[in-house]
Amino acid sequence: MIGAGPSGLAASKVLTSRNVPFDCFEAGSGIGGLWRYGNDNGMSGVYASLHANISKESMSFSSLGMPETYPVFPHHSKVLAYLEDYAASFGLHRHILLGTEVTSVRPLADGGWEVAVRRRGDAGAEAVTRRYSEVVVANGHHWDPRLPEPAVPGAEEFEGPAVHSHDYRVPEPYAGLRVLVLGMGNSACEIAAEISRTAARTFLSARDPAHVFPKMLLGRPADHLAWSPLSGLPGCVKGPAMKLLLRLARGAPAHYGLPEPGRGPFAAHPSTSDELLVQLARGAVTPKPGVRSFGRDTADFTDGSSEHVDAVVYATGYSLSFPFLDPSVFAAPGGRTELYLRTVPPRLPGLYFMGLAQPAGAAFPLLEPQAEWIAGLIEGTVALPSPTDMTRAIARERKRHDTTYVPTYRHGIEIDVRSYRRALRRELRAGGRRARRAAPPLPATVTGPAPAADTG
Repeated sequence: MIGAGPSGLAASKVLTSRNVPFDCFEAGSGIGGLWRYGNDNGMSGVYASLHANISKESMSFSSLGMPETYPVFPHHSKVLAYLEDYAASFGLHRHILLGTEVTSVRPLADGGWEVAVRRRGDAGAEAVTRRYSEVVVANGHHWDPRLPEPAVPGAEEFEGPAVHSHDYRVPEPYAGLRVLVLGMGNSACEIAAEISRTAARTFLSARDPAHVFPKMLLGRPADHLAWSPLSGLPGCVKGPAMKLLLRLARGAPAHYGLPEPGRGPFAAHPSTSDELLVQLARGAVTPKPGVRSFGRDTADFTDGSSEHVDAVVYATGYSLSFPFLDPSVFAAPGGRTELYLRTVPPRLPGLYFMGLAQPAGAAFPLLEPQAEWIAGLIEGTVALPSPTDMTRAIARERKRHDTTYVPTYRHGIEIDVRSYRRALRRELRAGGRRARRAAPPLPATVTGPAPAADTG
């Protein structure tokens, strides 16, 4: 197991419950992944004031709910405490090797995988290799900062501080400055709103208009809609219905100075922020279109306007990276993966990926069902389709995906929560049937006297 964030913990819990022996390698000195503020593995982009944008009910694992005493949208420190409690409740710490990074995962010609590990920070030491029959990759997909590709012309000439949101922690360094935030995802919206309270001016630049969802709708957390009757409606009905609901709840985007999105609310990963809309309405945040170019202290935009800028925050997302896997073994070009049910590479037996999907809602409830399937594959109680059939299924899913979501890097692993859970349940049943058909027949047993010979 590579990683002890939410995905690695969920997989560890399931394997532990089934008495499957395993090792879990975590580069940091503590569990929790991106939810550990200032994680010394360098992979957490959590900033000081961050709260979950998913409610505690929707965010909980199926086997352990978040405490009732938690607020609806818990602070990152409470999410980490919950993950610590989850690990302690199911006895996971004994399997986790902290401060240990995986440097290489290599398929062996005779089957299985060679895994090289070393103590983090000990770059001069020789890695220790171990052999495993299976490897579960759970290293997350929000840790490798991705800047605009190609770079914005003139970006290298800009003289002010320019950081990725992964390195943003507190707003104080931006007090009194004119700050440009690039992006329109959750981080961009929340960071722009926070910075705007003390900055001289805050600009929020988005190449494409986006729907901004409130955290609460009709008196309930908006993410609860993922399990409401609305989510089960056909797409041609669900999209317009949500657009109308947003209009009734928050008004037209023009009220906030935002352009009208040209796509439906479910065609892109939702941007959720209450505070951004308030700061837009107050004039503390000024929306801008995409950046055309930078100067030493200016930004020129695609509408022909120009602004003096002192600092830039790139909230431009993350790359899908697997530094321990040679790209010839596995990679995710363009943010897309060739994985059956977002988990299995068809022609790499014994390699599985956990949590490598982006739901329009909470990921935690999907992790244990995914881990149950992986555990069944490891134990042999379920079996996979043939590599050819899995490749065909991936192609069909790619076609459906491309007709549903916008064709951007960010949406390469976007999934619908309900559809994915249904697909997992179907595959568990089908995989069980395949395993039973493939099992050798049991030897006949005689429980009574042998039958008399037939003398005809």
